[in-house]
Amino acid sequence: MKKLFILFLLLFAVTQNYSQGKNSETRKFIENAEITQINRDWNIKAEFKSGLSDIVSFFPIEVIDLKSNRKVKSLQLDITLKYHANNNNFKSSWIDLNEVDEFIIFLEQYVIPNLKDKTEQNQSTTYVFNSKEIMFSFKIQNSSRRISIYLKDDGVIDYENYFWTETQVGKIPELLKMLKEIK
Repeated sequence: MKKLFILFLLLFAVTQNYSQGKNSETRKFIENAEITQINRDWNIKAEFKSGLSDIVSFFPIEVIDLKSNRKVKSLQLDITLKYHANNNNFKSSWIDLNEVDEFIIFLEQYVIPNLKDKTEQNQSTTYVFNSKEIMFSFKIQNSSRRISIYLKDDGVIDYENYFWTETQVGKIPELLKMLKEIK
């Protein structure tokens, strides 16, 4: 009986983990609805630009399944990469609102307090936030700082098409403010 119970728990854990999936609830909602409406609020936006004219934008959205009238609110992230292998590469990802809470905590506790930090010669410190569809990295090396944003496809990080900037690190507090506004 005890072995059967342990087998049941193991099977339940594997099923729960598999059913959670590797994509955001927002992506699943959009993919499963036959007809959707996506409302974007361009008044609440945080944007970073690189020296290569790459752009990443964060903004709130509301997705409506027009058949069932169900609604989902989320944070959309658009990346436009101008000079990568695929010219004018454009991708969108979503961060569910429960992940936005974690992103806010990450920025408040680990990034904002360290915006002015430096490391010793030949040392670096990197803070990484992982959601289902993005990886946000803040790296400090000597006196330079860098933001890198990678999108994920089914949980797999796309290391070839990503956004990074060193000149826009000072705009992180604007991103934090925007995230708090949508919550």
